[in-house]
Amino acid sequence: MWKSPIGVALGAAAVWLALSPGARKTARKWAVKATQYVLEWSEQAKGAAEEVRGRFQAAAENTADRLRN
Repeated sequence: MWKSPIGVALGAAAVWLALSPGARKTARKWAVKATQYVLEWSEQAKGAAEEVRGRFQAAAENTADRLRN
């Protein structure tokens, strides 16, 4: 009847979350923290990408200036 241990674990976790208010509260806190970390990491990645783009643009402009002179 059970096809995998992962399915059993997920089913048990779903029942536990459905029946336990404390588990729902803890899961909600973890979900909020995980979302916060993901948003922070995405902002850091965006900043790093902008920095790299700026460096490439400066290097391209520098090369273009050298070729003109």
